[in-house]
Amino acid sequence: MPLPPRSPADDLEPSPGLAEAPGLAEERLRREQADEGLRLSEQRLRTALAAVPVTLAQQDLDLVFTWVHNPPFGFRSEQVVGGRSENFIDGEVALRINEARREVLRTGKGSRLQTSLTHDGQERYFDMVFEPLRDGSGEIAGLTTAVIDVSAAKQTEMALRESEARLDRYRLLSQHARDIVLFIHSDGRILEANDAAVAAYGYDRETLLTLTIFDLRDGAAAPDLSSQMTEADSVGFTFETLHRRRDGTPFPVEVSSRGAEIAGERLLLSIIRDITERLQAERSLRDADRRKDEFLATLAHELRNPLAPIRNALEILRRTSPPEPGLQWARDIIDRQVQQLTRLVDDLLDVSRITRGKIELHRERLELAAIVERALETSRPVLEAAHHRLTVDYPEGSPSVMADPTRMAQVLSNLLNNAAKYTQTGGHIRLSVSREGSDGVVRIQDDGVGIPPGMLTSIFDMFAQVDSSLERAQGGLGIGLTIARSLVEMHGGTLEAASGGLGQGSELTVRLPLAPEAGLAAEAEREPAARAAHASLRILVVDDNEDSAESLAMWLGLMGSDVRTAHGGPEALEAAQEYHPEVIFLDIGMPGMNGYDVARRLRERPETRNAVLIATTGWGQEEDRRQSKEAGFDEHLVKPLDPKSLDELIARLAERKGTSL
Repeated sequence: MPLPPRSPADDLEPSPGLAEAPGLAEERLRREQADEGLRLSEQRLRTALAAVPVTLAQQDLDLVFTWVHNPPFGFRSEQVVGGRSENFIDGEVALRINEARREVLRTGKGSRLQTSLTHDGQERYFDMVFEPLRDGSGEIAGLTTAVIDVSAAKQTEMALRESEARLDRYRLLSQHARDIVLFIHSDGRILEANDAAVAAYGYDRETLLTLTIFDLRDGAAAPDLSSQMTEADSVGFTFETLHRRRDGTPFPVEVSSRGAEIAGERLLLSIIRDITERLQAERSLRDADRRKDEFLATLAHELRNPLAPIRNALEILRRTSPPEPGLQWARDIIDRQVQQLTRLVDDLLDVSRITRGKIELHRERLELAAIVERALETSRPVLEAAHHRLTVDYPEGSPSVMADPTRMAQVLSNLLNNAAKYTQTGGHIRLSVSREGSDGVVRIQDDGVGIPPGMLTSIFDMFAQVDSSLERAQGGLGIGLTIARSLVEMHGGTLEAASGGLGQGSELTVRLPLAPEAGLAAEAEREPAARAAHASLRILVVDDNEDSAESLAMWLGLMGSDVRTAHGGPEALEAAQEYHPEVIFLDIGMPGMNGYDVARRLRERPETRNAVLIATTGWGQEEDRRQSKEAGFDEHLVKPLDPKSLDELIARLAERKGTSL
């Protein structure tokens, strides 16, 4: 507060010629001593105020500043004196402060207020103390305000409160997490554990915190945790192992850990998940997948068995009936439908084999044009039945690729059939082969129903169809494109779709890496198997399905062979002992004695040890082929038999017999 003003009389010296009254000198001395004490007090007060970051101010009854020391926000005292709080700080805050000051003037009692003040975007926190200022008579003449800047303390308090809140959230999160959360010392001691850890291991918390992580592992060696912590600082590490409950029961866990430094100590934070349910689910999925494969294989077998005699009978009709147009039309219908049913069965099994990674590619160097020709042989009847116009465009010197000819022909045939299916009768389909950069490219374009933009990628998904309405149903399971894309990708290529939208046709593009030019000699083209017009072979056909056995026997007989039949294992062994067949077509899935057992018995007998054993079966999985080879079969044919393949096989066997003679 300001010091009282000095009186002019205080500075007067006594007249040199006059002597002071005895009491006057003593009074003068007391006054001088008092003035000196006052000056010292004022000096000390100013020194103290300068050393302490405190703002002091006095205001009159109208709350106008009459004196200010050390104003905040860089103001000078002369700028503040004569003004009010609202002239310098936010109006709403000034109203609240002034309300507290008026309360002090009204009651005569001091008060305290903590608030934040903002000036030019700078916010600071202050403690304010208000005290009434009284005159000599004791009446309130104004008030004094002391203001202390507590911004640093407030920020520390807020940071501490936020830190505690964050810690509470983390603690709550870890305690209620389903996964086990452990803080582990570098020597393996467990420092903290959440509720899930207590529940999982079966120890109470106090006991758990006396154990090490090695006590919880099921027979695992103690690793160097210090090195793990250093390694885990940046990326962490995850592994699967076995932990042990208090009762000794092991259970599988996935451990994810990360090193951390807390309060100067190296710790390991481990989140441990009980994966018992996950492993059980994976086992269930594998079991379900195995049962699915078994079901598909059984379904294929059961479907192929009735298809076999139908195909055999059709081939007999083709070779024996007169070339009457009506009969030819009927035979073609049956042939197309048998092919469609066979393709559906093959597609189902291919999906199963592809998803299990059981497809084995037999690659060779060949021109794309050759693959296209093989695909056209398969798809041309479908295209002709729909009266589509097909345009094929080959460049000179068709690009060569390393591919499995059978599988890639299957891909292109699927794409051609798909184009035929979704193109109106009499439409136009164009197939072109080109070389683009390091790729050989096959494009199949049609002017059919097109593909909506949102389905350009999803049409390759399992069971996807552009239009599944009854009036557009064209047969098929919606898995042809799925198989095609998988086979192309197995060759290191891509299969993409493009379309202008519904009604705008579509374009499917296959890209395959070109075969290297240097260091590879083109494989010699295989000569077609020699055909024997009348192959004189002794053949035994064994099948418990009499229709299948008799129709195949008649078909083989038309090719010039001497054929006998048997309808079971014991009957086959008896017939073979008497007949001494050179070739035996043997069904595998027969009741009583299956084809594997019959084959082994035949290989043990001198009269059939060197006979050509050919498995004819509805079982066509890789495992079935492996088992037939182990049982002694030379060939494995899947029902229904392909006429062309059978002709070539019989021709080779007849040629081999003629050469041996």
